[in-house]
Amino acid sequence: MRKKGNGNKHRMTYLLAMMMVMVLTLSTTAEKKAYASEITHPVFAYGESLTAEEKAATADLLDTGDDTREIEVKINELNDILHNDYSYYQVYSSVYLEPSDASEGVNVEIITPQTITKITPAQYRNAAITAGAVNLNIRIASVKAVDGSGALAGVYKAFSDANAELPEENIIVAQEELEETSDISEENEGKEGYSDDLLNAAIADIKAQIQKKKDESNGEISQDTIITIVNTVINNYNLGDVLTEENKERLIDLMKKFSELEFTEEQKTAIKDFGKNLIEEGGDLLDDVKSTWDGLDDEVKTGITGFFKNIMEAIADFFRGLFS
Repeated sequence: MRKKGNGNKHRMTYLLAMMMVMVLTLSTTAEKKAYASEITHPVFAYGESLTAEEKAATADLLDTGDDTREIEVKINELNDILHNDYSYYQVYSSVYLEPSDASEGVNVEIITPQTITKITPAQYRNAAITAGAVNLNIRIASVKAVDGSGALAGVYKAFSDANAELPEENIIVAQEELEETSDISEENEGKEGYSDDLLNAAIADIKAQIQKKKDESNGEISQDTIITIVNTVINNYNLGDVLTEENKERLIDLMKKFSELEFTEEQKTAIKDFGKNLIEEGGDLLDDVKSTWDGLDDEVKTGITGFFKNIMEAIADFFRGLFS
């Protein structure tokens, strides 16, 4: 017969052990979360297909420093890193990453835009931030014409190599986002009223509003709310009549997946700042809209509803308290 005292003692020992496991688990998780988005030293991730001469030329283009850590992105690991199943046979695009000041966010510069044929700086930034990057300067270059997937793989591998693993689910959504936005931009290229920056600013706005709604509702958000946010923002950016219904459905599906991700406060700030920066910087499309509006007489201006007003209200809302 087990003594009552011994039973209590064993139970107490078990509870203490379980508490220690929980403390250690929480400590490890907190540490991982705190450093998941940090690269503390410059990294040069270069493609396996580069010859020694091409690698040196790429390093010069990216202006890598003496203290830069070098890592190779191999062809046979691209599918694992990017979570897809393409038949890759080469990787030339390379990337240089360096930590930036806390207030600078994620900045992307494509040094050789003539050889990065598909992915734009805004798309790289949006994907990197979705994956969890913050306060990072990213420079991308390729000595041969490529779509730029290798450089993105280099970004992800650089984090992993620095023991700052990005969440796998974030990378999957970021990669899908990059593919979808690239396809949508390709389909709408040359259309009046469309620009890649405008689409990416709208996507950043959508993401920020989704995060805001989740914060207000204890981390929950309904599918209907996501659909409303996507359609409202698209219309506010005057993309409602530009994007196809299929484009809109793809964005809605993408944002549903985005809504399931969890971000630190620092990462949420990076998402919001990216959208604000794109809007602040503007672009030819916004300049054209302003010029067109300024040239109209008062009677015509009065008869137009929602055209310029929607864009200006979207900008005002963005700065006025969307993220307060």
